[in-house]
Order: sequence, then C-alpha cells, then structure tokens
Amino acid sequence: MEDNLQHEDLLIKLRGKLNEEKIKLWEPPYLGTDDVFTQCFQELAKKYASDLSVDEHLVLSALHELQLRSMERVKANEEFKDTGLATFRIKVTIPKEKPKILKIQRTLDVPGSNLLNAVAAEIGVAESRLKLISNGKLVKSSMTLNEQNVKNGTQLMALVLDASPDEVKKEDNLYIEMKTTRDDATMLSEYVSQLADYDEYMKLEDQSGKAVELPPAEKKSLLVGLALHERGRAAIKQKDYSLALVLLLEADRQFNECRSSLLQTVDNWGVLQLDIAWCYAGLRSVAAAADAARRLAAAERALQDTYGPDQRRLLELKGNAANERVLLMRLYLLQGIVAFHQNRRADAKALLEKAEAELNNLRVDESAVSRLMELGWSRAQARVGLRGAAGDPDRAHLQLAARADQREQHRRDRRLRMQRTCSDGTALDGGLVRQLVAQGFARPLAAMALRHTNNDLQAALRDLTSLREHPQLLCEMLDQVVDSDSDSPSVPDKKLIAELEAMGYSEEVVRRALRAGHNELHAALDLLLAGHAGHAATSESMVSGEEEGGNPSTSTAETSRTKMKQEWERKKECDRALERLSSAIRGDEDDYLDTSLMEEEQYLAEYKSLL
Repeated sequence: MEDNLQHEDLLIKLRGKLNEEKIKLWEPPYLGTDDVFTQCFQELAKKYASDLSVDEHLVLSALHELQLRSMERVKANEEFKDTGLATFRIKVTIPKEKPKILKIQRTLDVPGSNLLNAVAAEIGVAESRLKLISNGKLVKSSMTLNEQNVKNGTQLMALVLDASPDEVKKEDNLYIEMKTTRDDATMLSEYVSQLADYDEYMKLEDQSGKAVELPPAEKKSLLVGLALHERGRAAIKQKDYSLALVLLLEADRQFNECRSSLLQTVDNWGVLQLDIAWCYAGLRSVAAAADAARRLAAAERALQDTYGPDQRRLLELKGNAANERVLLMRLYLLQGIVAFHQNRRADAKALLEKAEAELNNLRVDESAVSRLMELGWSRAQARVGLRGAAGDPDRAHLQLAARADQREQHRRDRRLRMQRTCSDGTALDGGLVRQLVAQGFARPLAAMALRHTNNDLQAALRDLTSLREHPQLLCEMLDQVVDSDSDSPSVPDKKLIAELEAMGYSEEVVRRALRAGHNELHAALDLLLAGHAGHAATSESMVSGEEEGGNPSTSTAETSRTKMKQEWERKKECDRALERLSSAIRGDEDDYLDTSLMEEEQYLAEYKSLL
C-alpha cells in the first residue's frame, strides 16, 4: 500500500511540474517513435529527478506512464469526435486482489446495463455482483449513459462484491434488505396518518429535541436513508468498503428526496457525506478525489449549520462538544488526503496537522476504558463517556448512567403518550373505559379497544365481543397490551401457566395473559375472563339496541368481525415493518461518534511521511 502511495505521490509531483511549465508530453520534441525516448524526454526526466531528489529511472518510467495516458486521451477524443464511441477508464476493485484498470468503449445512448455487461464479461464475474460508480452516483441499468452524465473520458469505479458462498448470500440479502427497507417505510408512511402509535415512533427530532414535522413522502425517504446509512456504517466497521459505499450512495439518494431546510436541522446528512468520503479513502480511489472534495465541503457546511459556529449551539445544548470533535478530526483528515491527491501540498500539510491535534485531544486512557467496561459499559460507550468527561472515569460513569436513565424515561414517556392516545391522535376517553370495565371487561383490553376505535363505544363493544369467538384476536390484543407496557415481564411464571391451563385455556393465550398481567394470577384471569363476561354484557346491550332500532342482520356482525381481523392483521404487519426499520436504525445514539483512532493514526502516518 505504501509503495502505491509513493508512486502516486511521484505522479502528482510530476503532473504539477508539467502543468507549471506547460509541457505537452504527447507532442514533439518529447514524443518519439517506436517506443524510443527522445533526447528532450530523457533530459526532462534527468532534470526532474534532480529537482525532486528521486531516482532517474523511476522518474523516466513515471513520465512515460503519464505520456501514454495523455496519448490515449488524445486518441479517445479524436475517435469520439469521428465515430461517437466514448472511451471509459474503469478502476476495478476486487476483494483480495490488486485493482485492475480497464478501457471500454461504448456510445453514450446505450443503457447502463450495456456497460455493466461489458465490464462483467471483461473481468469474468456475474453482473449481479458488480456495481459501477460515476461522479459519486451508482450507474443505473435502465437509464442511458448520457442521461446519467457519463461522458467520454469519464473515469468510473467498479466494485465487485466478494464471491465466497457466505458473501454471495450476504450480497443477495443486501438487495433484499434494501427493498424491504423501502417497502417498510412506504407502508408506515402511508399508514402513519391513521395510527398515532406509528407517528409517535416515527418522529424526527433536531439537536435540541424539538420535533421536525415532515410530509409522508419525505418521512419515507428519511426512514429509508437512515436505515441504509446504519447498514452502511456496519459494513464500514467490518472494513467492507465496497458494500458500504453501495449502501451509503443509496442512502444519499434517499436523503436528497428531502428538502434542504430539513437536512440543516440534523447532522445525519453531514455525517453521511463524511462516511462516503471515508469509503473512498478505504478503497484508495484517487479518481473519486473530486467527488470526495465536494462531499467534504458539504459535510463541513452541514455540521456548521447543525452545531453552530465553533459548536456554540452544541455547547449550549450538551455542555461540551468533545465527542462531536471526532467528526471534525475525520473531516480535517479526509480534507488533507484529498488536498494531497490534488497536489495542494501546503493545504494538505495544514489540514493533517489540524487533524493530528484533534486526534491527540481525543485519546483516552485504556485502563480507564477497562475500568468502565467492568461496570457494564461497552468499549464504545466507555470511550465516548471518557471523552465527554475529560478522561475522568468516575464522572464518565455518572454521565453515562444519567444518559441511560434519560433514554429510558424518554421511552416510558413515549409509551405513556401512546397508552393515552387513540389511533387518530385524540385523547382516550377515561369515562368510556370505566363504562366498559363496569360491564366486566379488563381495563387494559377496554382501553386498547377504545384506542383502536377512536373512542367509539359500540365499535369497541363489538371488537371485545369478538375476542371470545376469535381467540387469535385476544392473543393479538394481549400482545398490544404487552408492547405498550415497558414493565411487562419477558418470561411468564411456569407454575401459573400450569394452573391456568388446568382451567381449560391454551398455553399460547395463558402466556400472553400472564405477561400482560405482570405474572399476577388474578390480573391474568381478569384478562382471560374479559371475553366471556363481556360477551354476556354486550349481548344484553345489543338486544336492547335491536328492540329500539330494528334487528341488524348476522352478516353485519360478521362483517364487523372480518373488518376487525383485517385491521389487526394490518396492524401486526405494520408492527413488524416498524421493528425491522427500528432494528436497522436503533442502537446507541452516540455510536457514530466513537472511533478507536487506529485507522486515523495509520492514514496520518502514511500521508505525513509523503509530505
């Protein structure tokens, strides 16, 4: 890797000198015949070798490489002008192999699939394993090259996913997950207006905790973007930069569906740009330097908009910005790497020095990390805690515990709001709950039925009556009671299970009732008997209604039960979608601020040695 960087460093220096002196290697007197170097070419190599203190043979070889590239570019431009055939230079990154450089010609009116097929055939891999990237975007199969701004002379990056059986399976899962993520977000964004439960879970907050209101389309794009970003970050941790880059570029496309004013209120988009640039660095993609520079400039603006000048807004909210400086350290480091590859050596040196200063301030004592891990914190949490507490392990433990308590309280408050709110967002009517309880229904089931029927007493009575006739609906409603109560035990008591089973109830229903009733026998019995008691009470009410308002048909009741069952099934489907999205997005909220600093130190050492 070091040899490649040294060679790239030499090419950068030589390009700089050639541009400064306006020397065209593809023209006389530097262009010879029959692969023979002209006298002027050799003298130029000798002069540059002396100026740069580099071996003359290395300079001669590097100049010849630059000359060949220039001649190829001139030839490609002439051919494109005459025939319309565009020439593309493609760097292929294959796991566990050295990168390959391909030259492929195509007209610009062909679809992206045509170019993908050509690259796949050239390197002997299945097209499904290949992704092409041009100007920071994935090349789409269905659109023409011209529509995707792929021009003659464009340099592309080809990423080949690993071919081992496990990796092929992972690749298949990747696209399944990407599609599932989009489908889940679409379903929930369409259903969120009908169910307050999901609106509560799908809220976005800015740095101050203030809710950010979004229309459904943007909420869907944001959810997909967040989920794909987290999956991409997981791939980065495994150093699978090819896979990560595919996920992050798709996440970027989703974020771009949201209005720019939204992206200025949260730091997610800025962090995403940093992560994409980090993947470019991990893949050693010199050709992506221009896109990396653009993304890093966008990340710098985004972080400044979010945190305020000199992180003042962040300091007001959190008291310190120690952990967020991890992002600044990476920003300076990546900007320094880009400046190096753009031959802005003075800028590169200054930026790397800023990155090193930030990195030194972020170091933590490993013995203090171990001490916090003994108290139950993860290594990542310990590092984040120590940086936020200026290295004091005792203060770090207290701050971590306080943050954990705040998160738990936030979850409890959210569940409490859900328990007191109907599906349409209106407040649950306590008087109606008491009416149902007086008729023999257990309070949790009565409240649940009213919440889902938006305080419609008769509809709630019909739903509760159906519980006796449809035990599976009782199971699902009990699940909802458990889900809305964070204190519900995860494992029901075995002795109580046996006791209730002896009364004739199925184990499946009994387990749910015990969890919903906090492993208390009488509470569980209230839930199980609610259907029976309620059935009698409701029958009397409905008989009275029949005498006053006519005799409703049996089919009407059946239709109501069918509608309720469909509604519950859709609710469960949405629950599963929400869980999948949550599992992709959730985690320690400060996880993105953690780093061991090992990779950053390696990059610093490599590039400082070249400067």
